[in-house]
Amino acid sequence: MSDKDIAKSDLPLVQKINEAVAAWRVQGYEGVSPTTKRLLEWWFIEEHRFGKNKFEFWESQRRGVEALIYCYEVLRNRSLYDLSKQLGVRMPIDPTNDNWAKYAFKMATGSGKTIVMALIIVWSYFNYIKEKNTRYNNNFLIVPPNVIVYERLARDFRDNKIFYDFPFIPNSWKSLWNLKVTLRDDNSPLA
Repeated sequence: MSDKDIAKSDLPLVQKINEAVAAWRVQGYEGVSPTTKRLLEWWFIEEHRFGKNKFEFWESQRRGVEALIYCYEVLRNRSLYDLSKQLGVRMPIDPTNDNWAKYAFKMATGSGKTIVMALIIVWSYFNYIKEKNTRYNNNFLIVPPNVIVYERLARDFRDNKIFYDFPFIPNSWKSLWNLKVTLRDDNSPLA
C-alpha cells in the first residue's frame, strides 16, 4: 500500500481511520457480513456502464462509505470515546457524556454527499433484510438544512429515483428493494 492510497488529514483520529481503512481495503474487506462484502465489491470493484460510458463512484464517496462501514461493522464502535481509544488516539472526551453514536462526513459542495447517503441507506437496508440483523435499519430519516437542499433531495429520492439511476443495488437483489419514500407534502402512513 502506498501513501497515495491513504487520504491525508491533520486530525490524528481521522488520519488513523484513513490508514486503517486503506489497509482493510487491501485485505479484501475482512470482518464484514456477506451482504456488506457483496455491496462493496459491487460498488467499487465491479465495472459499471451506462451505454458506452464507464461509471465509477468518486474516490471521496468510496472513502466515506468505507470509513463508516469500517467503524460501524468492523470495529463495532458506538462512541467517539471508544473509537479513539481503540485506534490509540488520545482525545479530550468525557465517556459519561458520549452516549450516542455519531458518524459524520466532511465533504465539500459537489463532492457527492447525496450519493453517499444513498449508498449508506442501501447498505443498512440490505443488512437488515438479508442478514436479518436489527443492528441495521430499513427506515431512514433525512433532515435537510433548508428548502433549497430539501427540493434537490426530494427530486433525487422521490419514487426511489436515485436508487435506480445509479448502480447501488446488485441486479439479483433489485426484487428485494421495497423502500417507500415519503416526502413532507405526502400523506404519511404515520399520521
